[in-house]
Amino acid sequence: MHDSSSQYLTVDRVDSLIYLDCFINEVLRYSPTIDGTSRSVVVDDCVPKSGIRLYKGDQVLIPTSALGRDTRLWNIDPEQFYPERFLNEDKNHHPCALLPFGGGHR
Repeated sequence: MHDSSSQYLTVDRVDSLIYLDCFINEVLRYSPTIDGTSRSVVVDDCVPKSGIRLYKGDQVLIPTSALGRDTRLWNIDPEQFYPERFLNEDKNHHPCALLPFGGGHR
């Protein structure tokens, strides 16, 4: 007798599809859904290592599509479509290197 319950995708089964997660992340890194996003500065601050001053109310453009191709943020050539990067060298990438939907709460 065939167990039809094995045909259904459960949350646990989807979570176990590690390569699918890598592939989706690579698609979103390589071809992001947006080119950039902007944020409003909420307190006066300074950008680390650059000395650039930001003031409350300033608008900051975050080039999300450029982050996915920045060689400083990815160990494996970012111009190469390579889902396995999320299994190995680039698994622990900078948290802001991949912002396919602009980040923030969903």
